[in-house]
Amino acid sequence: MNLRETLDRISRNLSWAWTPEAYDLFRALSPDLFHHLRNNPHAILRRVPDALLDRTWGTESGCAHVANVDARLDRYLRSPDTWTARNAPELQGGCIAYFCAEFGLHESLPLYSGGLGVLAGDHIKTASDLALPLVAIGLHYPEGYFRQTIDHAGSQREAYPPTRWEDIPADRLMDGDEPLLIAVPLGEHVVHVSIWSLEVGRVRLLLLDTDVPQNSDADRHLGGRLYSGDAITRIRQEIILGIGGYRALAALGIEPTIVHLNEGHCAFANLERLRVLRNSGSSWDDALAHVRATSLFTTHTPVPAGHDRFSPAVTAHHLSGWPQRLGVPLSTLMGLGRVHPEDEAEWFCMTVLGMRTSAQINGVSQLHGAVTREMWSSLWPTRAVDEVPVGHVTNGIHVETFLHPRMRHVIEEVDPGDWRADLLDEAAWKRRIDRISDEALLELRRELKRDLIRDLVRRFRAQGDIHGVLDLYDDQLNDWTGDTLTIGFARRFATYKRASMLFHDEERARALLTSLDRPVQFVFAGKAHPKDDEGKGVIRRILEIARDPSFHGRVLFVENYDMELARSLVSGVDVWLNTPRRPREASGTSGQKVTLHGALNASILDGWWVEGFDGTNGFAIGDETSPTSAEEQDQRDVEALYRTFDEEILPAYYGGGRAGAGHTWRAMMRASLSTLPARFSSHRMLRDYVHTYYAPMMRKGRAT
Repeated sequence: MNLRETLDRISRNLSWAWTPEAYDLFRALSPDLFHHLRNNPHAILRRVPDALLDRTWGTESGCAHVANVDARLDRYLRSPDTWTARNAPELQGGCIAYFCAEFGLHESLPLYSGGLGVLAGDHIKTASDLALPLVAIGLHYPEGYFRQTIDHAGSQREAYPPTRWEDIPADRLMDGDEPLLIAVPLGEHVVHVSIWSLEVGRVRLLLLDTDVPQNSDADRHLGGRLYSGDAITRIRQEIILGIGGYRALAALGIEPTIVHLNEGHCAFANLERLRVLRNSGSSWDDALAHVRATSLFTTHTPVPAGHDRFSPAVTAHHLSGWPQRLGVPLSTLMGLGRVHPEDEAEWFCMTVLGMRTSAQINGVSQLHGAVTREMWSSLWPTRAVDEVPVGHVTNGIHVETFLHPRMRHVIEEVDPGDWRADLLDEAAWKRRIDRISDEALLELRRELKRDLIRDLVRRFRAQGDIHGVLDLYDDQLNDWTGDTLTIGFARRFATYKRASMLFHDEERARALLTSLDRPVQFVFAGKAHPKDDEGKGVIRRILEIARDPSFHGRVLFVENYDMELARSLVSGVDVWLNTPRRPREASGTSGQKVTLHGALNASILDGWWVEGFDGTNGFAIGDETSPTSAEEQDQRDVEALYRTFDEEILPAYYGGGRAGAGHTWRAMMRASLSTLPARFSSHRMLRDYVHTYYAPMMRKGRAT
């Protein structure tokens, strides 16, 4: 066996991101270098000499282990006995094209900004696990999303270090000796786009790149960064993603049976689909009917301002030539993106375009589906709100990506059967969890909290100890029992998420956090959009509290939130706090990840938590009533938050003897772990997509 060739083969498929046996092959080469390279197997393999490979894995047993990992990957990729073959054979031979503007696959590949991207990454990982015939399309983003630092004034600073694409196991697709290029019209000129291919298990992810010599300097930098630039940059990126993405599929000989548009950013794909059908001789009505019948549009945004809109002039300029390509008047084309098609002053909305060209539409939780029906009911003026054709599939998480290795060991130890299959059988999952003893669960929680505190100390040292708390944590690490109640709050710092709500009444917050009998520690992390000054102000507010001597060591902000930090936080905290202004949280998935580790959610009844909370498996902040104003809602929720801590969370955690080990807390941890992970896994999510949308649409698409 050629050791380097075998390791290279393993490193070139991103399935290592959720396969600990593969991941650990590369970490063992040099843990410090591996971490420095953002835990990237392909990157470390490019740097280490053969001598180190031989010392680490060159023994007889080491070579056998590497060969075994390689063989397992091969079986995973090639086995004909798959969930899809057994449960959805009608999908075989078809193709689902999944478009999204961002994909969160691993921290070494910064093609994501937050929940949408991580959800898309989980979607295609699970499509791989279930062997769905799916190909994904996104943008290349040479500089990706920004790296966050916090200055001494508590202000967020953004940097865009370029991704070293030679370290990413992606290949630029070639046409002979030259890169394969596709042409995408941007108004009156054409931009040339190359295609990168990345293997994510069984799924192929295609990334579109404008940085080629055939383009002008401005066009070469069009796709440089995720969610940056003005409206002109945004519409051009979205044309490249949608129209260019569908043309990329055609260039590779891929004919999707159905198209899944994940958010409005990629809705221009359906214009290209219409053009192809019109060129083949279909009438406008027939082409639109076929595209609608074979398109699924998923919206994640219950906030009106979150939907991309472009002025009539900007849209008409960038779509010049398209009325001729489609054989329809400009007014018909523009009407596809307007709530009121005849209103020439109305801005063009990408969500409306997605909805008008898709017969199947879904929100991402039960509540979000209802909110979406009401928000967009004017698109169906003759229907009652509850008859608006918008369904829902509640988001879930890719369990293997976020499950801590220690928790995985505990789950596997109690039952030799395949625990992954239990993710599609809630009763089987509960039976497995019931076999875990209280002692094993409590010891696991102590170990995970110790891991988290060590990671926080390492990060504070690396970022310059912006809180001045290293001395405190060094003391705690020397004799740390894990007794302090630890609360996590980490997500995008949009103002509606109300990250600083706990400090609305600073004196009450101080009394809550610094109690000698029942102390509480908060860990915050998250990024504000570079143009969101209000969100940046919330970060500054958190830093002011963290640096206040009276809160010393009780409030921490960890900079540069990414998937690595997310895995650390969701495994180590005791409670995950979520305080959105209801009903603006479409789903939320970060809280689903803590349930994998026996931690609890304390959340406003919004998004997924409305479906997950049952009174025994976490805490509800407030109720489902609708206040008359945002001010009243904020005041009521603040009071409910303090009351939930005083009357429920603290008594449960500190009651019954040892902190976090009393009967009530143990019962709630077990309820969280047994009732939520399977129900809110991405395996369940993809099963719902298959049975509700993909399979029926595949049958209809083949019939038309």
